[in-house]
Amino acid sequence: MLKKLENHIKINFSKIKGKKLLVCVSGGIDSMVLLHLLENLNYNLSVAHCNFKLRGSESDNDSVFVEKYCKSKKIKFFKKEFETNIPKHSVQMSARKLRYEWFYEIIELNKLDYIVTAHHIDDSLETFLINTLRSTGIDGLTGISSFNNKIIRPLLIFSKSDIVNYSKLNNINWREDSSNKKNDYLRNKLRNQVIPLFKEINTSYIENFSKTVSHLKEDSLLIHELISIFKQDYFKNTKDCISINKSVVSNLSDTMIFKLFFEYGFRSSKEILDLCKSNSGKIIYSSKYSILSNRAELLIKKLEINQSEDYYYINSMDNNFPKNIEIVEGDFIKYDKKSLYLDKDQLKFPLKIRKWNKGDYIYPTGMNGKKLLSKIFKDKKFSIYEKSTQCILEDSEHILWVIGIRFDKRKYMKANVNFKISLIEN
Repeated sequence: MLKKLENHIKINFSKIKGKKLLVCVSGGIDSMVLLHLLENLNYNLSVAHCNFKLRGSESDNDSVFVEKYCKSKKIKFFKKEFETNIPKHSVQMSARKLRYEWFYEIIELNKLDYIVTAHHIDDSLETFLINTLRSTGIDGLTGISSFNNKIIRPLLIFSKSDIVNYSKLNNINWREDSSNKKNDYLRNKLRNQVIPLFKEINTSYIENFSKTVSHLKEDSLLIHELISIFKQDYFKNTKDCISINKSVVSNLSDTMIFKLFFEYGFRSSKEILDLCKSNSGKIIYSSKYSILSNRAELLIKKLEINQSEDYYYINSMDNNFPKNIEIVEGDFIKYDKKSLYLDKDQLKFPLKIRKWNKGDYIYPTGMNGKKLLSKIFKDKKFSIYEKSTQCILEDSEHILWVIGIRFDKRKYMKANVNFKISLIEN
């Protein structure tokens, strides 16, 4: 398995040679085997461990186990405890979002290069089945991607049985997650009840699935190539936008429209078709793009925001912040209502500027209780465009400021403060 992984990485992940890797380790068998393999391949490793406190002392013991292992191996170790006060049905999705946001923070702040996870072919099969139950296109049938942005999944060529066998041969210690045996979640039901039945019917099921995924990926590449050729012919690039004739779009199938506009963040073919029939001036938005109905054309334009990335990190007073944000330290006597005053010792750095998300909320100054940002925007009669460009400032605990709009009172101070954040008006 070690030699096979070494060759796989050499052929498919050559870019990670000599790079600094952040390995995501839960303490379970998959991630401990991944860590052991990468150690033996002499990669420059750091480890990240998330404790979501969902299994009480068992979760804490997992954290202790991974930390002790890293200490014994002199591997740099990062850990974080999360609070997931969310409905049961959304725990897995929310936990996934939280941990990946944190992984990206780690590599950003510590100048690491890639995030490595222990997903294997059985995980990819589970994702395949979940997507078929929810309805999907060909991309949803290709399982888990082996490489996505900064995330690498080198174990996708191995099955769960490969990993178990390797752990036994190499006497690898690991922690069992008791929740994996429960069928509270769809993924667990598939893992514990459905997939074993498939394997019983056909002992080569996993191998055949792997071949199927390979064929689907080839088909997907062909489709994407055809989409690219179509765009070269009909999507015309101007200085600041992309134009396409409405009549061209109107004659396409729903599937083709979906694939053409997916990369711009639009998921509804009907929404695009309705825009083709609308009068000039109507605009629809995704998180990063807008499409304008302009006479006989649709104009696609990237939204302008105050930062170049989805996230912008501020590490104390390192002067690494957007030009329209000013941070000053000192003892303040006079206060202005447009600036956020804080006690630096209460902040959990790094501070982060990002675009607001649905479900975001604050505890506004001058009010009791919390309020959704979407409600604040509705009260202020924000346009769709104004909402799409609104950013918030937060530390690692919660939102501090809906920038230029409203402060959160949980850390906002009116006296004895030493940290001031201001929005510089253009």
